Amino acid sequence: PPPSLSRDLSAEGPLLLCVATLTPRKGHHLLFAALADLQDRPWRLDCVGSTDRDPATTAALRQQLAALDLTARVRFVGELDEPTLAAAYAGADVFVLASYYEGYCMACAEALVHGLPIVTTTGGALAETVPGSAGLRVAPGDVGALCSALAQVLDDATLRGQLAAGAAAAGRVLPDWPASGRAFAEIIEEALRA
Repeated sequence: PPPSLSRDLSAEGPLLLCVATLTPRKGHHLLFAALADLQDRPWRLDCVGSTDRDPATTAALRQQLAALDLTARVRFVGELDEPTLAAAYAGADVFVLASYYEGYCMACAEALVHGLPIVTTTGGALAETVPGSAGLRVAPGDVGALCSALAQVLDDATLRGQLAAGAAAAGRVLPDWPASGRAFAEIIEEALRA
């Protein structure tokens, strides 16, 4: 079974994982605002991604966490090498991403491969990348809906298990890079013949 189905949650509650560079489009501020209303529940959040690409956003997010009294529950991990990132996915219980828009979300695809239940938005390709069987999806920018989806996943271990199973199933059928490259080459060849 996926790690999220087989491991016991610690006394600190589910470990949420967000993999996204700290930039406004990724919606960390929305995620933090939603989590602020869930402080009565046990949870922790690790944010993996560059803190250097947009220093102003990183500073604003640190201030927001302090103002919301969340600094003890949210960690900015920074960028990770591939083995360490894989370990972060394997150690998490839920994947979260509050992006306004994604062209394609590699981080969500990785969460599917790791069998993680997902809470995300419907921004751009996220609506197609994350099937309903694998996660809860809300409209981009809707903090109330994001808070509600997070509460459902935090409160309901059965739901987490169902979404984890759906994520693992979806992850098994994702195309690998060679298959994706072949499909892209076929599209280009077809366009050149037209």
